[in-house]
Amino acid sequence: MPMPVSPRIPALLALMALSLPTLPALAQDTSASRQIEVQAESSVDVQPDRATLNAVLVEATPLVEMGAERDDDATTKARKQLETRSTALIKALRKLGISDDQLHAGNLSVRNEQQLQQQDQSAPLLERVVIERHLDIDINDLTSLPGIIDALFANGIDRLEGIRYDVSDRESVENKALQKALARAHQKAELMSNALSVSLGRVERIQETRSPVFRPMMMATARTEQADSATYTPGTISVEAGVLVNWSLETSSTSDN
Repeated sequence: MPMPVSPRIPALLALMALSLPTLPALAQDTSASRQIEVQAESSVDVQPDRATLNAVLVEATPLVEMGAERDDDATTKARKQLETRSTALIKALRKLGISDDQLHAGNLSVRNEQQLQQQDQSAPLLERVVIERHLDIDINDLTSLPGIIDALFANGIDRLEGIRYDVSDRESVENKALQKALARAHQKAELMSNALSVSLGRVERIQETRSPVFRPMMMATARTEQADSATYTPGTISVEAGVLVNWSLETSSTSDN
């Protein structure tokens, strides 16, 4: 005669079946909790070895009262004069050893400029057409920089908008900044794990939080009493990088209990 089955047994089996899938998740959560996450940033300062100058040539038509009929011939004359000056400046730079691939002449820009008549608020405004051309010059030898700047002003440039310093081998500098950030992250992780009496395990995840960023230095000038020309001091370029690293933690059985 078969033994009767308790009606509670199927319910218990069903309850056990429902509880079993949660065990691996609990184990995974426990493993994931034994990690240390460290964020670190670092920077590398390097001396620049190249620069780019931005020189500007400007021509303008005579001032006339605003609203008056414009003289197209005046605008044409100003444009031709600017082109003549640009050609002369480029020839002078070539004589200094600047090659064509180091020269980048921008297109002409044309704008209207308005002015007051001798600060008289009631008088009609004056206006004129201003034509500009920007010329970028790449300098691969910084020792030639003062002489090139003197030549620019000697050949009648109207403005020098700035000197942008840079380095030739950017990739090498970026790698150094990234390596320094990773080393800093490891140092911080070891400091934290030692303070908590645990040991670092393997690296679980590495993330770049900040791509290497160049902080180029702009022109800094100083005129000395001994020299007629200016002395240009580029300073240093700062390259910054950041990382986020996760390590697993190896804990002893004593610390687990």
